[in-house]
Amino acid sequence: MYAVTFHHMVVGLAAGSGTLMGICAFLAWLASYISNLKSSKSTLDKASYAASILTLITLPLAMLSGYYSVSDPSGSAILYNKFIFSGIAIGFTLSYIIGRRRFGSDMWNHSALANIQMLSALFGLTAIMILGSIGSKITLGESTLDIFPFWPEFMNSIVINQWISLSLLLIGLTSVIFSFRIVDSSA
Repeated sequence: MYAVTFHHMVVGLAAGSGTLMGICAFLAWLASYISNLKSSKSTLDKASYAASILTLITLPLAMLSGYYSVSDPSGSAILYNKFIFSGIAIGFTLSYIIGRRRFGSDMWNHSALANIQMLSALFGLTAIMILGSIGSKITLGESTLDIFPFWPEFMNSIVINQWISLSLLLIGLTSVIFSFRIVDSSA
């Protein structure tokens, strides 16, 4: 009974904090190129970092409350897609947090690091926007992203072989290990 109400509240928090994370990270990145924003770079960085932490807390809560607010969560491809995009949003948000924690606020002064951070935040925001679009498709039958002519159909889901999934997981883990080694050797 309360799961639906709680889900709506947590989704609003996740969407709002994810939007703040993405916009502030983009503006902090843009501050390196626009002189009017240079004085705000530190504030934008701190706002984006705090918003990313709140996003990382609220996204799993939104997933759990969404699972318990649906009568049959296992029988729907559109809900499966929501879990996939939730995982993607959590991954990009976590990537942003780890990068910010590891390199500090000075990362915005290094072009490559700033680009990666900005892209992580924007891809996280994009995944959250897609989540909102899927959620509004479920509840309202339409979404704001329906205006795009190339928007995919989320009523079906792609299911891949377990060996392909395992291979993708190993590729991801290998790339994370190599990226940490490259950063450690260049420091």
